[in-house]
Amino acid sequence: MRRILPFLYGVSAVFVALQLFTSWMHSAAVPEPWGWGFVSGPAHVVYFAFTLSCALPAITMAMGSVRGAPSPAERSQLRLIACGMGAPLLIASVTGGVLPILGIQAPRMAAASFAVLGIIIAWSYHRYGFSALAPGSFSREILEILPDGVALISLAGRVLSANGGMARLLGASPDALGGTPIEAALGLRIADLQGEALERRNVECELTDASGERVPVALSTTLLRDKRELPLGIVLVVRDLREVVSLRNHLVTSGRLAAVGELAAGIAHEINNPMAFVRANLSQLQRGWEELAKRLAPAAADESLRELIAEGEELIQESLEGVERTAAIVQDIKGFAHAGSGSREQVDLNDLLHKVLRVARPQLRYRARVLTRFGEIPPVLGAPQELQQVFLNLLVNAGQAVEADGTVTVSTRAVDGHVEVEVEDDGCGIAPEDQGRIFDPFFTTKPVGEGTGLGLAISYQILRNHDADVSVDSEPGVGTTFTVRFPPLVSADT
Repeated sequence: MRRILPFLYGVSAVFVALQLFTSWMHSAAVPEPWGWGFVSGPAHVVYFAFTLSCALPAITMAMGSVRGAPSPAERSQLRLIACGMGAPLLIASVTGGVLPILGIQAPRMAAASFAVLGIIIAWSYHRYGFSALAPGSFSREILEILPDGVALISLAGRVLSANGGMARLLGASPDALGGTPIEAALGLRIADLQGEALERRNVECELTDASGERVPVALSTTLLRDKRELPLGIVLVVRDLREVVSLRNHLVTSGRLAAVGELAAGIAHEINNPMAFVRANLSQLQRGWEELAKRLAPAAADESLRELIAEGEELIQESLEGVERTAAIVQDIKGFAHAGSGSREQVDLNDLLHKVLRVARPQLRYRARVLTRFGEIPPVLGAPQELQQVFLNLLVNAGQAVEADGTVTVSTRAVDGHVEVEVEDDGCGIAPEDQGRIFDPFFTTKPVGEGTGLGLAISYQILRNHDADVSVDSEPGVGTTFTVRFPPLVSADT
């Protein structure tokens, strides 16, 4: 039908030209008591036949589409629609076509019949809330710019119309979705949208797009009714939840990390108790061993006995050193696990970085050599626990960026009253297009499951709260350097 429309318009233009410039359509005007009639010309019969050949197939197709509508509201209006289309055409055809061809002059009722049709349309708009002359183009434009997918589903389970958001979500065009069964378009059954589902909102499920990807969505369904409360169809709103699900997963991961931190703090507290009596027992054993060595000294002429005494002293001393190191690590873990009050105090960054390195050593030991270049620096004002979290995150990221036998360098220096801390690695570096996004929440270049994308974002926020600046200098394949610059120390009173 679309292919022959230009030809039909061309033929219509020819008839218009004949009407305006020749007497082939109307050969003469005839006065009548009610006005003027006309005598049909030779082309009028052809014109009338052409008009009917266009109008009748169009009316048949339209009525067939309406007759197949499953909703009670559409079926109840079928007779009114049929009368609205058929009556004016029938009256116009008889009074303006058939009778003049037969030589019978009668009043031309075409204009009056179309006037009556206009009245009926206006009344239907007032009565039912819609009209063929008010299609609501602005509504369509609004629907097109909505990010959510909106579709009208017939009660028989076919997509009657869909906006651009729905088409983008499913990877198809709106025209292709029209008339498609809902099972094929969205992978849903009409039963899923009827009954109790019509009273629910934000029912979460998954849809399959054109590429076969499962997309998490929230479905909202509403039964569309006319003013007489007869159902017209189902309005389906589909919201893409991919970003929401991603955010939710990251928050769950963050919650798990917080729980692990609390668990670590509890374990560290429990470890302190046995470590306390182990330290006490070893100290008592050391004193007893020293006393025993003094008493055996006069009789210790045997070389093997002297070696045994010396070896025992060394073992006890090494055990005490191990206990002290364990206690220090446990204390550092407790400091990291507890966020503290966040109150500001003067912080020696060199001492703080030593603690951070002790905690990070297990993760860096087999991946990189850690070099320290600590200079003479003044204290800064900050929350120790928060700053520990920042530098631990920078160190762990640096260790993950380097290959085996890589190098991570931590340095501090004072520059014009400011304190600068650098964490440098010779790892893989950061791509130029990613450097502007590394501080964005949930952005990560690590493989799935190895990073939440929150570490640098939280670190950046902590440093901004400390009035500190952080910058990154990176080259792919060469390495990355993070520089944190703290302002000069200002007293709390100031």
